[in-house]
Parts: sequence; structure tokens; C-alpha cells
Amino acid sequence: MKNLHVRNLAATGLTLILAGICSLGYSQKKSQESPIKGSIKLEYNYPADKTFKYVADTKIVQDMDVNGQSMLVNVSMYMGCEVKAAGKIGENLKLEIKIDSMAQNVESPQGSAGGPINDVNGKVFNMIISPAGKTIDLTEASKIVYTIQGSGESSLTESFFNYFPVLPKNGVKPGDTWVLKDTIDTKTPTNTIWMPVESNFKFEGIENVDGIECARITATLSGTRKMTTQSQGMEIHTSGPYTGTQVLYFAVKEGYLIKEAVNTKMTGNIEIPDQNMSFPVVMNITSSNGVVK
Repeated sequence: MKNLHVRNLAATGLTLILAGICSLGYSQKKSQESPIKGSIKLEYNYPADKTFKYVADTKIVQDMDVNGQSMLVNVSMYMGCEVKAAGKIGENLKLEIKIDSMAQNVESPQGSAGGPINDVNGKVFNMIISPAGKTIDLTEASKIVYTIQGSGESSLTESFFNYFPVLPKNGVKPGDTWVLKDTIDTKTPTNTIWMPVESNFKFEGIENVDGIECARITATLSGTRKMTTQSQGMEIHTSGPYTGTQVLYFAVKEGYLIKEAVNTKMTGNIEIPDQNMSFPVVMNITSSNGVVK
């Protein structure tokens, strides 16, 4: 019974690792390189007369060694939303976000859980980002709360905290590299996540994606993920180092995200202090986010 109880805790509590991971489904024609001369300044500047539809898709494979037995948990999350400009506050951008649909599914040895999250369908909120994409204000998103079967209560803050990739502050030209250090730090009634990350970026150049001139930026990622989840009256701690890669396409002239893909792998441990138990976990996360027509 104790072993089964631990398995249930792991299967339900760990699904919250989705928070803070942004991500895409985007149909791309064959890209063609387009040379540029000199440096260019990349900034968000969503056109005021257009609505952009995005689809985010995240898949997690969790391989846990529980008392000498391997347990696989597969988590998938989908979100569709619309983004449009809603003016400026100083130099920062105010964006209106409308949720079209959201779903999360979990498959584990205990069965399947989750499904559509209908409570958020049609919800609208405003958020503020800097011209470089840094999240400034998510107050309205924090007020939209929903419940995921088997995972507890959450809010849209988790889905949009790191939604827009951060761009370089200065002008860049093909071949330029830069380093960005940032920390994802979120808290909800049922979980907290702390994720410092170091991203080593490179501006690969300009590529034509479906007739749009896009900056192609790649990155290698490294950091540490620490998460505490409240489940069935107990605390579950998940932590460990991770590495990954990122590929970003950004519309140079129009100033908006075309698509982003991120892959990470964490090798760490799960601890349940109340049970005086600890076991290893390997987590592979594949996420994508991008414009759809």
C-alpha cells in the first residue's frame, strides 16, 4: 500500500512541472536564407490591426525509479490563444490575450487523467511586456483560476510568465552571440517553481518563412529546476540540473513571434519528506509555440 500511495503522489504531483514552460504548432514552408548587411534591432511591435493565433504544445516524459521499479508518466498540454495589440504604456507593449482552448492529459501506470480545461475557454486578459519581450505585468492573468484534474488549482500566470522569448537588447548581425541569465519564479496555492537558466544565444541570420523575413536565433540552455508540490496533504520536492536547446524565428519588420521550439532534459530526484523517501527521475520535455493560420 505504501508503494502504491507513493506512485499515486508522483503521478499526480509531478504534472505541475508544465508551469513556466512555454511552447508550438506551425506549418513552415522550406526556408530560404536572405543575407543582410549590418546589425538589426529586434523588438516586439504587434501590428494594431491584426489578430495573431498561436498554438502551444508541450510533451513531458517522466521516467522514475520508484523502489527499484521504473515508472513512466507521460504528460501532454495544449493551448490555443489569440494575441493582439492593445496600446502602449510608456515604451512597453500592452497585449490582449484571448484563450481559445486548453487541455492537459496525464498517462501513468494508474491510468489516464485530465482532458479539456473548459473553465478558461473565451477568457480575456491584458498583459504587459517590454519591447524585448520581458514580462512586466500579469496581474489580470493571475485572476483567471482553473482546476486541472489530478493536479489541483492553477492560474494563467503560469502559462504566460515566460510566453514571449526575450530578444537581445542591442542590435545584432549574423554570427553574433550573447548570454542571458534569468529566473522563472512562480507560486500558486499548490506548487512553487524556481528555475534559474543561462541561455547562450547565437543569431544565425535571416530566413524566409512563408514569405516573412525572420531572424533565426538558436540557444543552448542550462540551469536548475526546483519544484515543491502540495499533494494529498504532503509536500513533494523535485529538483535537478537540466540542459536543452532553443530555436526561435522572429518576424524582423513586423515585430512578432513566428515560432519557438524548446527541448530540455532534467536528471534529478524526487523527495517526499513526510515519507522519508527519495528516488531518481529523468524528465524529457519538448515544447513548441507558434503562429497558425
